[in-house]
Amino acid sequence: MSAPLRVAILHYHLKRGGVTRVIESTLRGFSHLKEVPIQAVVLTGELPEDFLYQEQACVVEGLHYSNSQTHTPDPATLLQRLRNSAREALGAEPDIWHFHNHSLGKNTAVPGVVSLLAEAGEALLLQIHDFAEDGRPQNYRCNQTDREFADKLYPLGNHIHYGLINGRDYAIFADNNLPASKRHLLANPVEVGDVQDDPESVSALRSALHAENFFLCPVRALRRKNPGELLLWSALARPGDVFATTLGPTNPEYQQTYRAWKSLANRYQLPAHFGIGDTMNFPFSSMMQAADCILSTSITEGFGLSFLEPGLFGRPVAGRDLPEITADFKEKDIQLESLYRSLPIPASWIDKDSLSAEVDKHLGKTYAAYGRQAPKDAIERALESIQAKDNTYDFGGLNEALQSKVIERLVEHPMARQELPLETLPIPRFTDQAPRIRQTYGLDAFTRNLAHLYQQISDERVSPVDYLTPGNLLDSFLMPERFRLLRT
Repeated sequence: MSAPLRVAILHYHLKRGGVTRVIESTLRGFSHLKEVPIQAVVLTGELPEDFLYQEQACVVEGLHYSNSQTHTPDPATLLQRLRNSAREALGAEPDIWHFHNHSLGKNTAVPGVVSLLAEAGEALLLQIHDFAEDGRPQNYRCNQTDREFADKLYPLGNHIHYGLINGRDYAIFADNNLPASKRHLLANPVEVGDVQDDPESVSALRSALHAENFFLCPVRALRRKNPGELLLWSALARPGDVFATTLGPTNPEYQQTYRAWKSLANRYQLPAHFGIGDTMNFPFSSMMQAADCILSTSITEGFGLSFLEPGLFGRPVAGRDLPEITADFKEKDIQLESLYRSLPIPASWIDKDSLSAEVDKHLGKTYAAYGRQAPKDAIERALESIQAKDNTYDFGGLNEALQSKVIERLVEHPMARQELPLETLPIPRFTDQAPRIRQTYGLDAFTRNLAHLYQQISDERVSPVDYLTPGNLLDSFLMPERFRLLRT
């Protein structure tokens, strides 16, 4: 057997979240991998006790978020600490440095670390889950802190490869002239373990909610998850329909709006429950199994786990489509026909002056926060992107105040629902897609893909380093057509 590839995996912290979940899955997959033996260490700024692979992780001072530490070291100092920790854990220098979200703008030194490694000829895999350029102007400014490396965020070279989690990001990098041989679709692994039937918990939960038809949003009720849309459907509910989200927000800035949604549901006695995972003692698997249908209302996603995971629980998905994300799944013959691209609301229901003023205000702020000036026709383009030819606006393009007025109209004037294309949310016909999801997006497929990519990167010849043109990637994200009030 050949000597194992030595890999240093890096992330700012290992607290519960999407990236930590991917890292844990990666290590679990490596433990069963036979074709390409891999010796891995995870270098991190924070190691909680609930991280599943404590013995393979190492805390490196200075790697955490810059706003979580009193002093962030300069890139050269942090790099030396990373080298020392990796060498001690692996017994030698890493063959590959695998960074998660190096460009997210969470640590002022990390872009410089990546640049220094690139120019030293080190093999790099830069896996990007989220972008500072995509609605995170404060993060983007963090990347400009160290002027020496501000224009060196995305290095190019034979020995530098990028892992993108969806086709949208893959296409954006293609548009920005990243060679095809250096960009790779690296979809997150989708796994839920063995799903054990728990009829007692399922029955108890459905009974507690008085649900005949139970629609579950298995998400934390963040603003971009568009919880108002769940309330809209609850206002259109048939007798026995019940809607719920699993978790409440942790961001203190969204607490007031969250309370307002709950107050609206209580005022009109809507069959909607927020944060049942916070208030009811049921495991996540029981909540998923208790649902007749999984509801997706989000206006933006990264990988799109919420479209695939329900299939592993044997549940259909209904709700809002995100073509930029779901196109990847549909190309793999995963059926998502019951999703809608827009939820049309008659324009006559909307205070157009208020909508236009809100778009004008927040669109200008968004561009200014990135140090840019909005195009002269930005407002018109942004409004057109949420309008349809039949004189309607997409509900997901409105802010909470305008969404609330729509819901109030439907409750106070029941005949108004006849003006909507759908009066209730149907439960899609279920087809068993679990085998296809596991085959395409399961841990085995992910591990083989990643191991093959590691091998490919390790075989590359070192080349001189160049960089993507600064600001071009921002142009790909910062477009009026992509603007939504719920993302401000």
